[in-house]
Amino acid sequence: MVQPESPSFFSDREQVSSLAQSFEKVKDVMSRWGIGKIDDRQTVHFCGLIQHPDLGTLVFLPREAKTNVPHQDMKIGSMTMRALARFATENSEREFESDGEAGNLNALSVIARLAEDFAANGLFSERVRYKTRNSGKPDWVRTIKHELAVHSNDNQGFYGEVSTTRTNRSSEILLAQIQAAVIREIYSGHGWWLQQAGSRRHELFSCGRPPIPRRHWSKALDSMLTTLYSRRSIYVAKYLRHYLMETRASSDGSFVFGVEDFHAVWEAMLRETIIRSPHDRRRQWNSMLPKPVYLRTNGQPSERRARGMQADIILENESSYTIVDAKYYAAKNADTAPGWPDIAKQIFYEKALREVVDTNTELPVPITNIFVFPGKLNHGPLSEVVVQHADGRAVSSAFPPVACSYVAISDALFHYVRRSQGISLV
Repeated sequence: MVQPESPSFFSDREQVSSLAQSFEKVKDVMSRWGIGKIDDRQTVHFCGLIQHPDLGTLVFLPREAKTNVPHQDMKIGSMTMRALARFATENSEREFESDGEAGNLNALSVIARLAEDFAANGLFSERVRYKTRNSGKPDWVRTIKHELAVHSNDNQGFYGEVSTTRTNRSSEILLAQIQAAVIREIYSGHGWWLQQAGSRRHELFSCGRPPIPRRHWSKALDSMLTTLYSRRSIYVAKYLRHYLMETRASSDGSFVFGVEDFHAVWEAMLRETIIRSPHDRRRQWNSMLPKPVYLRTNGQPSERRARGMQADIILENESSYTIVDAKYYAAKNADTAPGWPDIAKQIFYEKALREVVDTNTELPVPITNIFVFPGKLNHGPLSEVVVQHADGRAVSSAFPPVACSYVAISDALFHYVRRSQGISLV
């Protein structure tokens, strides 16, 4: 089997000019594919993987994740691809997109599922019964029909040759051959980030290549699906078919898998990895927050707007609450941090949540507002954002501060791919 090549690592949100100076071909490929927003932005907007016949495998890590230490970047790159695959599996509105050329994440989900199935179960095989003679289970109907009985001196009949059958597990059927060929492709291009197959790899060498050209494999699977009945055979055929559809190469043989806006993934990662209090019931807070209603001229309400405030994450503690806004910003200074619309929105979230939880107490329930940014470490230059008068004087409690927190993105990736909670915002 071809060993997976080592990828080259880049960073989401790095300067397009820097990319163009050192890796002009990479910029040209992204521009030709229309990905990364590099034609109208100063920074690259892409996190994911590009496979190019000349440039090899190019991986764009999330911002603040690249270390420039090869083995560390390889580890973070592997976690990034697995995180994108998980996000695609759990959050896609459609199970599959039509083509990997759009950079869709579902292709990574398909690749991961095929690799996981092979690692767990090996090549698909089915029990096949072979016709034999004098070896195996006697087939008396076939024996009587095709063999000549011999009679002994006491007129007892017997058969010198007995038709028999034996069973064996066959992996040489077309489905297994296509599966083996696809898994070889997958490990060649993606083995560096996938779960390893271990001792099962020998199965890939022992299975023959499909007798039909690759361009016909998808049609063969379409025909095959109507005849399959076991759950696993249908699963394998279905995902092989989608893999072949997702990896239809561009005119130059390139594939792209990734996202141009990692913010949604960052939010999902934090939602699943932040350590929660035992008192957190994970309530559907956004459905409970008050919504705007327009009143008619006669004073009667019109229809309530279906969508109101949508807080990213609300953490429930024993006697307090924390509103978390996942922000995929550099947050090095005021110019690279969230602006007034985001700040005002957080203040309104606090007011809205207070309307829900602050009804039966004499003292206001403590509510903390916090922006969470990706960082290389769990700290950064900004501590909080406050609203002040023009002369610097503090304002009233009507404008509570919003804290700023940084989470090492490598830690968030680690816990997200392992489905564990380990991120503390304290």
